[in-house]
Amino acid sequence: MGATVLDAIDRSYITEMTRDLVNIPSPTGQEAAIAQYYAGRLRELGLEVEFQEVEAERPNVIARYRGTGGGKTALLCGHFDTSTTPDDTVPGPGYSPNYVEEGGWVYGLGISNMKNALSIYAGAVRAIIESRTRLKGDIIIGAVIGEIEKAPVDKYTGKAYRGGGSGARYMVHHGVAADVCLDGEPTGMRLQLGNTGYIFARITIKGIPSHTFSKATGVDPISKMEALLPVIRKWEETYQKKHPHPFMLPLIGVGAIEGGYPFKPSICPAPLCHLYIHITTIPGTKPMTVYQELEAVLKEQAAKDPELEWELKFYLVSDGYEVPKSSSVVQAVERSHREVFKQAVIYPEPARYSVSSDCSPIFQYGIPGVTYGAGGITPSGAYSMYDGAKGEVLGLDNLYKMTQSYTLALIDLCNQPPD
Repeated sequence: MGATVLDAIDRSYITEMTRDLVNIPSPTGQEAAIAQYYAGRLRELGLEVEFQEVEAERPNVIARYRGTGGGKTALLCGHFDTSTTPDDTVPGPGYSPNYVEEGGWVYGLGISNMKNALSIYAGAVRAIIESRTRLKGDIIIGAVIGEIEKAPVDKYTGKAYRGGGSGARYMVHHGVAADVCLDGEPTGMRLQLGNTGYIFARITIKGIPSHTFSKATGVDPISKMEALLPVIRKWEETYQKKHPHPFMLPLIGVGAIEGGYPFKPSICPAPLCHLYIHITTIPGTKPMTVYQELEAVLKEQAAKDPELEWELKFYLVSDGYEVPKSSSVVQAVERSHREVFKQAVIYPEPARYSVSSDCSPIFQYGIPGVTYGAGGITPSGAYSMYDGAKGEVLGLDNLYKMTQSYTLALIDLCNQPPD
């Protein structure tokens, strides 16, 4: 059975679809065109396909291949939107929505994160159909909008900023149910057992504005933010000690600073300075716990500086999740990986768990899942979806082997009885 179904995997089919998907620009908020294309390709396979309108011109695509009954239903989740847009990138083939092949490696925006996985899903289902491999359970492909870690804040509003797992959360909130989930996020072919949660926080420091000539009479929020920055970075050590985990490492990242009037720097000091930070959380951590810990850091800083006036706001919160190695989905992937790659699966380093995935909101609806993807490894062997300044990259051989592994894992899972 295994040899027959693997022989049915069509490399040209997978490569062609990956090329087409990359060549369709799909930044967050502009997923309609790629959704229409992918739905059409899945209909060609004979799958039952429907759209979920998350918001106008932003549909999820839900496709189902029905088994004979009595087996697990496996959900294959992947997102359409890309990490960046063609307008805010640096030069390099992997930062543009154009498929470029170089010696067995391909570049293009979204090739690693994670359009290749959508091709893997279709290629695996196609091989099962072509080989007439019997499945008891169903396969659902959930191709969703809005996964990228983004959230509206301040002047950054609108659909281009509505990410943060919004498509996957809508999918399961509106009735898509399964026993297990596989998600092809770019793990470098490693098997990831969960994700940390994450919080987007904004710290605002208020000042008293004045003109440059009289700046001594004002209160400068920018200089006070400069004093706060090393304190926030130092807090990461304390935070990690308070929130230990066997294989996840929570992190704190400084993402942006914004303050003053770029069009009128003669107002110096400025009235406000904002700091935007990314805090990852161990699964099950209450947002209020993190809020109070960060609040204590700010209060301590204010005790040293009576002029420091601050505000703290959380504007995106997502919990993490984890599954045990004994779970059926982990065991199935371990078996399929060993058969295809002829070696045991590798698990990521603790810091990799601070990369989010749609498995987190899906897990909140009782569906255990893993992330396991062909992207996330470079020609030099580094675990990154970016090949330096060349941008997003994917190995074609990795693409084909992961299609084989996914195919075998699906057959394994869908022929197991539901839990």
